[in-house]
Amino acid sequence: MDREKRFSNEKLGWTFEELARSLSVSVPFLRLEVKRGRLKAAHLGRRVVLLDSDVRRYLAEASDRAA
Repeated sequence: MDREKRFSNEKLGWTFEELARSLSVSVPFLRLEVKRGRLKAAHLGRRVVLLDSDVRRYLAEASDRAA
C-alpha cells in the first residue's frame, strides 16, 4: 500500500511547458536539446512527454559537462 501511495505521488512525465517553467529555460531550448539527442522525448499519441527518469539523467549529464 505504501509503495502504491508513493508511486501515485511521483511525477512520471513533463510537458515541454512544465519542464521549461520548472528549469527556467525556454521551450525552444528544450526542443533543441531533444533534437541534439541530449534529452529524450516520448510520444503518447499526439502528445509529447519528457519522462522524469530521462529528465533526471539529462540534468545529471549536464551537471557533469559543466564541471
